[in-house]
Amino acid sequence: MPTQRPWYLETIADDSDVTFVKPYLDEQTKTVLTTMAKRLSDGVSVIALDVTLSYIQEVTQEIALQTPGSFAIVLDKGGHVIAHSDSAELGKDYLEETDTLGAALAARLYDESSPQFELRFSSQKYIVFTERIEGGWQAVSLINTRVFYRPLIIILTILALLTVLEAVVFMRVIYTQSARNRALATAEAAKSASRAKSQFLSRMSHEIRTPINAIIGLDSILLRDQDISPRTRDGLGKIGASARHLLSIVNDILDMSRIETGRMTLKSEMFAFRDFLEQIDIIIGGQCQEKGLDYVTNVLGTPDAYYVGDLLKLKQVVINILGNAVKFTDAPGTITFTVEPTARASDRAAMRFTMSDTGIGIDKAFIPKMFEAFSQEDTGNTSPYGGSGLGMPITKRIVQMMGGEIQVESEKGVGSTFTVYIPLGRVRAEDIPKAPAPEEAPEANDALKGLNLLIAEDQEMNAEVLADLLSLEDMTSEWAENGQRAVEMLAESAPGHFDAILMDMRMPVMDGLTATREIRKLDHPDAKAIPIIALSANAFEEDVKQCLAAGMNAHLSKPVDIDLLKETLRGILETGSAPE
Repeated sequence: MPTQRPWYLETIADDSDVTFVKPYLDEQTKTVLTTMAKRLSDGVSVIALDVTLSYIQEVTQEIALQTPGSFAIVLDKGGHVIAHSDSAELGKDYLEETDTLGAALAARLYDESSPQFELRFSSQKYIVFTERIEGGWQAVSLINTRVFYRPLIIILTILALLTVLEAVVFMRVIYTQSARNRALATAEAAKSASRAKSQFLSRMSHEIRTPINAIIGLDSILLRDQDISPRTRDGLGKIGASARHLLSIVNDILDMSRIETGRMTLKSEMFAFRDFLEQIDIIIGGQCQEKGLDYVTNVLGTPDAYYVGDLLKLKQVVINILGNAVKFTDAPGTITFTVEPTARASDRAAMRFTMSDTGIGIDKAFIPKMFEAFSQEDTGNTSPYGGSGLGMPITKRIVQMMGGEIQVESEKGVGSTFTVYIPLGRVRAEDIPKAPAPEEAPEANDALKGLNLLIAEDQEMNAEVLADLLSLEDMTSEWAENGQRAVEMLAESAPGHFDAILMDMRMPVMDGLTATREIRKLDHPDAKAIPIIALSANAFEEDVKQCLAAGMNAHLSKPVDIDLLKETLRGILETGSAPE
């Protein structure tokens, strides 16, 4: 009898506009359903709609396949399992269980305000990520720490889980809002999902870059030892190369996610075109030399000395394409980079960048697909070359953001030619910087020798690695394990004791942004002027803006590039501002 069904009884007892009945297993269809119901004005009549959760269940199972021993789950506010990568868990009430993983999860989940925490159960340790969804639902991922440092898989897993989150949000919106408010509610749901995705990526950027920073830093320190054996040196070189390759994959995924969420922005800054070409030649020329390839640069016409645009993104486009050319070309072979201005107006110039190789080539049928995320022409053929399948999609998106276009011509076994057209701003003659008069430059490191730096870093290993790198440059350092301690150490120090502060952003007790604001407010002779440089695994552009707004002088992303750190320190100490 309908009036005795759980959905009816729950709806009658519920004062909500729309009741979202807890999921249950339908006896006839053997599928998990939830019922959305509304009590009518007579107080006894109920209109109800069954919603199947099979799609969400399928996605959670696919997610779990990416990380053995880990789980993807969707729960309602009462602890009931709406979807689970282990179908045997469907319909369970975790708040009613004892001595199970589900019970341990629920006990922490409903008593935990943090969206990320550790969970131990039966000698296993999990990293738990959770996102709260409208209606009291939660999307949860338990990542077994045995596979935690497989960062690419983790990112893909959580991104897939966030896709579930978005699907749930949209479903909730569609079925609970009136027709008049659906468009507005759907747009707000999309923004909410986008914010959740962005916050997650920022956290994951920090979590993944932190151990990579330690690996690359330690590798760099060990390679400086002249007494290590050739075999050890070769092994360390491979460790460093692998860590940097992992970092490039992480960067690609973060870049693609920023593009998709509309959070990637373009800068408009003046740059010297000759410097741009020299930087490309150094990077690609070095790669070609290592592989035994010829590298040729052609500059046609007469480019301007300076242009206005996003130099970093422009270099990323060119290096992505030329880097692929080097990767897919065997010796003896040739990589050619040609630059030519094609049109000029008073304030704009059209530039053509042509990058050719004599490599393995691309099948013509695959060319239209090569700009799709994660696409690779032939797994069997490309697996020896590595890569995430994101480099070319990111390249095309950046080119489009710049108002340009990209064209590809290729033939199997012959080679490929990529042509990129990008408009750049022109610089007025009166705005071109004057060349400084030549003078005798002092020894570059003299200004840095003897400096004493305060390192604010919650990871002791990272602090030790950074301290070792600084000591190799004749600098000393002291460690503060969190932002609060950094504030106290500066406040207690004698004037001039610290020459600069290297500040992490994410730390317990007090984060780097808050610590910087507190330092700037201190009644200490050095508080207002001491250089504070963010050394952070948070590498998004909004993170950089937050650091500068808090009172920092510069932002450098992890892993730490010691040469860039030295250049930044030198620039701040000599001119009061970091070099661009």
